[in-house]
Amino acid sequence: MNSLQRSVLECLEKVADARELSEKSGVAYSSIMSLLPALEDNGLVELERVVEERLELTPEGRDYAENGLPERRLANSLKNGEKAGAIAKKHGAIALQWAKKKGWVKVERGVVAKGKIGGDALEEFLSRPSTKSPALKEALERKLVSIKKDKSLKARITPAGKKALSGGTIDSRLTPDDLKTGAWHEKNYAEYDLKTVAAEAYPGKKNAYKEFLNEVRMRLVGMGFREVHGPLVELEFWNMDALFMAQDHPAREIHDVFQVEDPCKGRKPDKALFERVRKAHEKGIKGSTGWGYAWDPEVALRLVLRSQTTAVSARKLAEGIHPPERLFCIGTVFRPDEIDWKHFIEFTQCEGIVADENTSFRELLGYLRNFAVEVFGAKEIKFAPSYFPFTEPSVEMFANIPGRGWAEVGGAGLFRPEMLEPLGVKVPVIAWGLGVDRLAMIRLGIDDIRDINAKDLKKLR
Repeated sequence: MNSLQRSVLECLEKVADARELSEKSGVAYSSIMSLLPALEDNGLVELERVVEERLELTPEGRDYAENGLPERRLANSLKNGEKAGAIAKKHGAIALQWAKKKGWVKVERGVVAKGKIGGDALEEFLSRPSTKSPALKEALERKLVSIKKDKSLKARITPAGKKALSGGTIDSRLTPDDLKTGAWHEKNYAEYDLKTVAAEAYPGKKNAYKEFLNEVRMRLVGMGFREVHGPLVELEFWNMDALFMAQDHPAREIHDVFQVEDPCKGRKPDKALFERVRKAHEKGIKGSTGWGYAWDPEVALRLVLRSQTTAVSARKLAEGIHPPERLFCIGTVFRPDEIDWKHFIEFTQCEGIVADENTSFRELLGYLRNFAVEVFGAKEIKFAPSYFPFTEPSVEMFANIPGRGWAEVGGAGLFRPEMLEPLGVKVPVIAWGLGVDRLAMIRLGIDDIRDINAKDLKKLR
């Protein structure tokens, strides 16, 4: 028996938890976890491995516990006759869904009316989580609580262990001094046991999501694409006007884009380009009548947080391209949104464009399918017609996220002539903007977009 083993046994007058034993003996917890199995193998201690389950509120659960359920807030603030769409935008579709399910509101022909508002076991559960609560199932379904497993090791000294304490000590460490002085000749060292189980170690490694993004970059470079970049704080001109998005479009409202307060305006781009974009908006180009309104250059100079990486594509097209050209951008974009398992106010987009005389919509669908299946590991995808101000025809791609179901993961199409002509582009351009975070959920095996940037070490491991 070595000195560490003796220290542990001497502290085992009664059954003790491994962490308690570490504190009493002064032996590091990691060493305790190695010593106890070895002592058990020699019959000196008996071990009891205990797994205890406990409930822990998720960040969303803690928010609801502190500020109330969203369906409760919706029901309390509701005025009869409000439109369902407006209610969903204000409180979130999830809040309306649960309020309707609990009978707190009624929806008839798109109009919301108050129902019978009563108590809710979930609210009591969030204040005092319990495995016996009838609301546990709903809390788990809504990802408001998670079940954590705490593992512990309890040890009890055996009669053989007590007997061993009366014996001599085996030295566990060969020190440099032992070698220099020759003292090792007179010491009794323990044999090295390869079967000893050490405490689990977690060496540092690269973040899985960052590694994933680098892999996406390498795939695109391998397909002949060139990576480009653009600023996070962007002029509305590049973020919207250059994309042929009318200045009265809803996407320009503060509810859909973050506007910068100070400074609130940026510098005007090339004057000739500015005028060409103005003309496309007010009067259109050949074969188009434009939007038919008085375009305001001051609106175009407002600063916003980039809401789409398509702004980068617009900048690069305006700088001049040499078809055939393939460009891509992987970058952060920002949009005000109701946060849930598939929405966040900051996320990553993968923008790509192909400028080529011979490119086609069929080629675009091929790229999208290849990315979703080969790069992101999606098992099921589908396409649906859509609308974007700057593409025609337009399409949205949906992917089946395991454990969650279908979710929209990107929009794409052919850039409209009203966008390309002012930028000086004379060839067709196919483009897409993919929500990388949602697709990464498939590849990384997670079911909540918030876990991508989680600081929870267990989840990261």
